[in-house]
Amino acid sequence: MTTQSSKGAKVSLSRNRGLIKSTLVAGLITSTMVLMTACSSGSSDAAGSAASPAAPAAEATAAAPSAAAPSAAASEAPPAELTKVAYLMPWVIQGEEAGQFAAVEQGFFNDEGIEVEIVPGGPDARAGALLASGSVQFAVMNPAGIYTNRAEGIPVVGVGGINQVDGLLVMCKTSTGIKSFGDLKGKKVGVWLGGGEAGFQAAAVTEGLAVADVEWLPQKFSMEEFFNDAFDCASATEWNEKHIVYKEGYKAGVDVVELRPADVGLFLPGDSMATLESTVADQPELVQGMVNATLRGWQWVCSSPENRKTGAQYTVDAAPDLDLDLQVIQVEEMCSLMAQGPAKAEGAIGAVAVDSWKQSADATLAAGQLTEPADVPSALTTQFVDAVPAEYRKITW
Repeated sequence: MTTQSSKGAKVSLSRNRGLIKSTLVAGLITSTMVLMTACSSGSSDAAGSAASPAAPAAEATAAAPSAAAPSAAASEAPPAELTKVAYLMPWVIQGEEAGQFAAVEQGFFNDEGIEVEIVPGGPDARAGALLASGSVQFAVMNPAGIYTNRAEGIPVVGVGGINQVDGLLVMCKTSTGIKSFGDLKGKKVGVWLGGGEAGFQAAAVTEGLAVADVEWLPQKFSMEEFFNDAFDCASATEWNEKHIVYKEGYKAGVDVVELRPADVGLFLPGDSMATLESTVADQPELVQGMVNATLRGWQWVCSSPENRKTGAQYTVDAAPDLDLDLQVIQVEEMCSLMAQGPAKAEGAIGAVAVDSWKQSADATLAAGQLTEPADVPSALTTQFVDAVPAEYRKITW
């Protein structure tokens, strides 16, 4: 087993019930970069046994295998061949992906006849381009990304939900005087361009501002600009950057104000499972297996404190430079986000709620990332989530 930091180039982890080959996406600009590493698996046929010549009854009874206890060779069947799939994560290895790692480690993908290669995301990982090129077959992305890719001609479709709320927020130091999205006029706000800004921009518009009224600046995938006062406000996630800020000694409501699109009535879905329309049409059983195993992995992780820590540990095993305590916090936040909204009402994770996706489409349009309204029904399907066994979706936390 070879491991390197998630900030390095590659991490390969061979598991007894599954396979993780994690390739950190670094400097990827075009859709032609292939991230998959072919994995070959051999199979063996059970050897047949030749009939022995006639012999005296006593010798035959002693030598022949009993009908009640067949030989090992005769009872072994060739292992079923697993379908190999590359599965792109929304970011580098961290607790946000604990459910997918658990699905590998617990053998849930194998149970569906799938061998999954987990491919970490990153600032240069373009999910739509990677799907279109065949470098990956499935990806975790938010609805805004699905809509913008479809507008660019890449037929991505959402096949399952993970987070019912996207978990993005804006953090502003109280010294700026900012208390709401309506106070952002003329301010510098750091955002993760390519989808991460849509909800914030829509919230500003809801509060009566124009998108151009705010100086939206590209933010590093850290809180460096926040700490150095380069921005008035910075983007953060519920499961990561928010906790990094408070770990540095800042206090919520005293030193920092948190702004969320939900504050102005915008509830936008986050991490969602996606693939190409052609995969849905040509390999529905594969899509169903991926949705089944992903939700089963998250249900298993969230179902108990012990499993949450184990899920976090799986990510640390894959990227040893990670802080386990922080990954546990990430898992806790993920379990909360996936049990909100439509999932809470249904008592089951994984919902692809059309109303929520429509709200996301409206926010993406309002933010100027779309030039015309998205065709929401074409961008998602509920058929696979609806067919997931109930025990894989049940909220028990």
